[in-house]
This record gives sequence, C-alpha cells and structure tokens, in this order.
Amino acid sequence: MDIKESIILVTSAGSVLGRTCSSHFAHLGATVILCDEDPSTLRASYQQISAFSDTVYEINVCTANTTSINLLFDQIESLLGATPDVIVNCWTCSPMPSLMATEPMNTYIDHLSSAARFLYTYGQVSADRFRSRQKKGVIINVISHDNPENLTGVESMAALVSGFTYSWAKELTPFNIRVGGVIPSVSHISEEVGERHWAEIQDELVRNTAYIVTNDYFSGRVVTTEV
Repeated sequence: MDIKESIILVTSAGSVLGRTCSSHFAHLGATVILCDEDPSTLRASYQQISAFSDTVYEINVCTANTTSINLLFDQIESLLGATPDVIVNCWTCSPMPSLMATEPMNTYIDHLSSAARFLYTYGQVSADRFRSRQKKGVIINVISHDNPENLTGVESMAALVSGFTYSWAKELTPFNIRVGGVIPSVSHISEEVGERHWAEIQDELVRNTAYIVTNDYFSGRVVTTEV
C-alpha cells in the first residue's frame, strides 16, 4: 500500500505514541485522521502536525464503544468521501499489579479489560467498514508503555495483541484485510532505558508500523522492536 495515497486513522493520537505515529505518516504524505477521547491532548497533536501538513484532521471521540466509533467513521466518510485505508490502533500500557501485590484483583482485570475492549472495538468496527465498503484495509495494533522501569503492562498486552493479530488475520484474510501488531521488546533491563533509548524505541515502533502498511504480504504477524 502506498502511504502517500492512504487515509490513515490513528487512535489515541494525543498520546506520545499516537502523536509520533501521526507525525511520521503525515511527513510521508498520508492523509491522517487524529482521534482521541481527550480533547486537549488531541488539539496539541493536531496543532503540532498541522504546522507542516495540510492533510491532517482531528475528531474527538466520546468513548471507545461501538456507537461512538461508528459515528467517527461516519464523520470521516462525510469529511473525505472515503473510509480510512489504515487503522493504527495505539495503546499505552500502565504497569500491572503482580500476583503478590496487595491491590484487589479487580485492578488487574480492569487494566486488561479496558485495553482489550478498546483494541477489539476499534478492530471490529474497522473490519465491518472495510468489508461493507469492499476495501482492502489494514488494521495494526501498536502498544507502548509509559513506565520504562515497570514493563509488566507490556508483557500482558503483548500476549493480548499477539492473540488478536493471529485470530483476526484468519477471519479477515478472505476479505483482503490485513492485520499486524507492533510491540516493544521487554528484553532490556530498566537501567538500559534512558530518555534517549526510550525515544529510539518509540521511533522503531513507528517505523515498523509503516513497514507493515507498505508490505502487502504482511499479515497475521507481530513485530517486536529491538533497539
């Protein structure tokens, strides 16, 4: 798929990961739709990217449920006359409590279920739109983490993204819809993750995401960043 000719929807575009992804695709010439539930961070991302791109748009999403996401797609189709070609589903992980922690079990379950609900709902609505519009679309789940000293959130989410990627690809390949995942490596120790290294990891996540978009044979696989 040619990025310059693509309409790319980036979720959680107000986050560091979402903003970095959006900026990268805008620099490559894509039409980029930014969406987020936080209007202030969404506006900050839009202002930064619109300074160098005339083909970037912002849409605030009330919540990550089926009704709101369908409304998001309706707005995009009304605005651009087309459904997005690529959905970049960004999620920033938070540390997960351990089995030995004193925190209640619901804390862990809520962390995991909110992430699963977010990724799954965007994936489901996107797949439905691609199929109904007979479009060869791409869905990419990309995860990062907000605490380099505690990677437990990434470990749990990596398993979730891998499962989604494999199962969705099996379902959607007959419809010419590709599915990929991008996750950070958890092999590095906390002492190695300085500010510079963390920025390099974010950049590598974005480069791998772009690689999946452009590689028409990539589907059903997860790329792990190694920096």
